[in-house]
Amino acid sequence: MIGRERGNALFLSLLLIVIMLMPMGVHGQDSEECCSQTEFDLFLLGDSDDGIISPFYSDLEEDPTEEIVTSSIGGEVKIGTWEVTWRSEGEYLDGTWDFVIPYELQGAVSFTLNATLEVKVGGNTYQGTLGMPDVLLTGQGELQIPVNVIQGTIAEGDVIQITLNVQNLVFTNPGDDDTGVKFLWGSEDYNAHITVKLPLLEIIMKDASVLGNLAYFPVLIKSGFEDRMWSGSEGNAKVQNIEISESPISITKEEGVEVTFVWEIPDSSDEFIRFDFALIPQPGLILELNKTHEITIGDDDGPNDWYPENEPLRSGGSALKINTDATFKGNLVERQLSIEFDGSMSQWIRWGLDNIGNNTLDSNSVWKNLNQYSDSIKTSEKHNGKVDDSEILALQNYLIGSKSDLKSFFANGLYLELESIIGIDPQELGPIKIDINLGKTRAFSSEEIIITIESSYKVQDGQRQLLIESFVRPSSEKYWNDISLDLNMKTNMLTGLGEIYADEMDYELRRWIIMEVISVENSDIDSEEEFRIEFTPPDTFFFSPLVSAMMSVLALSISLMIGMALTKKRARVPTMVTILVLGSLAFTIYWMGLPMQIVLGIVATSILLVFPISLVSPTSGTIEKISKKIGGPHVKCPSCGKSNQVQSNVRPLRIPCTNCNSILRIEA
Repeated sequence: MIGRERGNALFLSLLLIVIMLMPMGVHGQDSEECCSQTEFDLFLLGDSDDGIISPFYSDLEEDPTEEIVTSSIGGEVKIGTWEVTWRSEGEYLDGTWDFVIPYELQGAVSFTLNATLEVKVGGNTYQGTLGMPDVLLTGQGELQIPVNVIQGTIAEGDVIQITLNVQNLVFTNPGDDDTGVKFLWGSEDYNAHITVKLPLLEIIMKDASVLGNLAYFPVLIKSGFEDRMWSGSEGNAKVQNIEISESPISITKEEGVEVTFVWEIPDSSDEFIRFDFALIPQPGLILELNKTHEITIGDDDGPNDWYPENEPLRSGGSALKINTDATFKGNLVERQLSIEFDGSMSQWIRWGLDNIGNNTLDSNSVWKNLNQYSDSIKTSEKHNGKVDDSEILALQNYLIGSKSDLKSFFANGLYLELESIIGIDPQELGPIKIDINLGKTRAFSSEEIIITIESSYKVQDGQRQLLIESFVRPSSEKYWNDISLDLNMKTNMLTGLGEIYADEMDYELRRWIIMEVISVENSDIDSEEEFRIEFTPPDTFFFSPLVSAMMSVLALSISLMIGMALTKKRARVPTMVTILVLGSLAFTIYWMGLPMQIVLGIVATSILLVFPISLVSPTSGTIEKISKKIGGPHVKCPSCGKSNQVQSNVRPLRIPCTNCNSILRIEA
């Protein structure tokens, strides 16, 4: 008996030792978790006739869509229909799906109604009702309609459709014809939605790979929404509880999108690395996974899936900075344009440069147009995972060689309208110089890239010239976020910018004697925002900074001389004050950059006003008489003619002259 117990104890001890020495089960295996049955909201978007539903909170607009019912009804009124084609298949369980839509009452004290919500999931139809004839609804609030669903199956391609109808709408104490109920949806403040529990996505954390001191952590997001599941959601990744700040690599797969995070391995890193991933399609829906990887610094091992065989996605949002320094020289504008960006767009540029001459490129790929430069690139430099000098030179030659290619690359590749940035059709540009700076690394990454374009073009006096306007091409995908603009244009002393026309964009214009400078700074531009700034170069040098300043000084000097001449025997204070005020006003307006016509008009007014003001100013004799009446009796000195005030009533009285010190005797 004792031997058997010892044997069991020995067996358990050996088993425990084996378990402790075994590697963790996640090593070398995919960790697939979550999400086949997930409760989430489908938000109502779009018009009431052809609306859609979406799981992405980022799809909500700033302003809501509304549908108003303006009269009491006994029948049925359809508020709207919204639908989406589902691309994930699976089962859904019995349960209650809750529908919520905000409302606002106007022109009445309260109202009652009945409501019906019809939900179609493929071939199955479910219905929820709301009967509230005895409950008075007031002000604003939310209608909530529960819908009971039974277990079923949804197939790829099935349509989910919801339709809202109201019946028996009755208002209490209605007012005028505007009395009604507004139903609102489609914005963050009015996020009407239906809460469902459906198969939405699967997340697979794949094995990490190592290349030198870089570790690549791929995450496969399998979803019927393809790459939109990543670009339309918020997401982050952490290594050893420290968030990865660099933008991940996004690759479209047949079953969804693969997102690979790149982490630079520190020298003191452990062999076992914990990787955490979180995906947030909407507030309250946080999908989190983690996996521990075993990696070795310096080894080149693991799958090479992080380097895409096909073009990586450009969507998802990249930071964009537009910096422009320009000089306007009368009939010529010289510009230096700097375009800085990172993120997905940087990855796309790096991948494209490394794949010049790749015969497997899609027929509509922008990079296929550069295949003619393939012969200038060594075979060893093609598709080697980094950008070489010859590949950068190939892109530079392509952009410089044809103005139409330059325009097309920016429009179809970067989704930027180059004409809107530089102010003229690229076809009309003079000689071009282009520099492409890949920053700290030539490897495939999301590090910042800077494209600098230097060129010039001619302008015509008196015709409107575009300075800057909305430059992000409209698209269903979001390519750019955190868009900033810093533009400066200066002139010489004999050239002015003329009139400035600005729409939805602020600017600052300062005028100095030797130049004019216009500045446009905005660090928070919406990619859908429309704005425009134009200027009209004057057709005369009279409106240049130097000439207009000289004319202003000359006009004020003439006003001063005329005023001095007209007030020899009159009071000068009113005339001098007028000239001083108008002169200060003119130079303030001059410096603030207001139209030069206003500046010259003010100084011209000073010349015109000096005449009437000087002529109506009191004479010296009148001032003297007024002074006598105000200050008491005066006596005139017979020697110098100076009028002296008598401050005593004592007679006879002797007082000295304030001018020549002669003694004056006053008898009476």
